[in-house]
Amino acid sequence: MDQAIGEYQRALQNNPRDQRLYISLGSLFESRGEWQQAEDQYHRALQVQPDYPVVANNFAYLLLEHGGDMNTAMTCAQTARKGLPDLPDSADTLGWAYYLQGAYSSAIDLLREAAKGSPDNPTYHYHLGMAYQKSSNFPKAKQEFELALKLNPKYPHADEIRKLLAQSAESN
Repeated sequence: MDQAIGEYQRALQNNPRDQRLYISLGSLFESRGEWQQAEDQYHRALQVQPDYPVVANNFAYLLLEHGGDMNTAMTCAQTARKGLPDLPDSADTLGWAYYLQGAYSSAIDLLREAAKGSPDNPTYHYHLGMAYQKSSNFPKAKQEFELALKLNPKYPHADEIRKLLAQSAESN
């Protein structure tokens, strides 16, 4: 991976306006968990082409997940959704942005669409469950949380989901 990163960095020296190189480099950093470097590369790709929806979506999601600027994340999520209206990823990213801003009904509409478009994605069900929980629809939240765990028992938020399900059971 280090070699690939070096190759992309050298290629960028000769082709600083080639957004594909920034995207590839950002993806490599993202796969290594180097979020800030990935964000930097996606940001540079957007400087080359500001309305590129795939990059806007990736950049927005990283900002949302890692405490970046919410206004930038929302703008990028909206750009992604406009450019990719039928892609579950763009529905999820914009829905998650709405969730994080406390607009739960708007979040639910988009997150339901994402989960319907890609029913095997545990993240979409987790996000939808969180939005249902915040809007006090606990039966639907429980259903989405259980589905996320069924799809991937080792899902990164599995412990959090189990804790939420246990709290829900205690309150009933």
